Amino acid sequence: MYIIIIFQYINLELLKVEFFIKNMYREFIILLSVIVISLFMTIHNRNKEAMQNSETKLSIQRETQENMLIEEGNFMRLNGGITFTKNANLIIIKDPYSTIILDENNAEDIIAFLEKK
Repeated sequence: MYIIIIFQYINLELLKVEFFIKNMYREFIILLSVIVISLFMTIHNRNKEAMQNSETKLSIQRETQENMLIEEGNFMRLNGGITFTKNANLIIIKDPYSTIILDENNAEDIIAFLEKK
């Protein structure tokens, strides 16, 4: 009789241990998931900051280059994002949707066309 009670007690304790291990496994998985998500968010935020810094530097560099070209007379900006750039014997006209490249030899014909009424 005592042996049966001892085996039942041992069986009950083993069930408790098994239940404890299953709960610990779940908690470990949850903890591991939180750590992985936190690590991903940290890396993502650092990459996002680096991209924003890069974009800021690029826009400052582009603005400085445009100001230098304007001072040299090789660049002109109009309303609506239209820009004129003079490079060697080419005239480049850019708007937000297209780019037109003209030869400097045709500039007089274009001016004459634009002056017609």
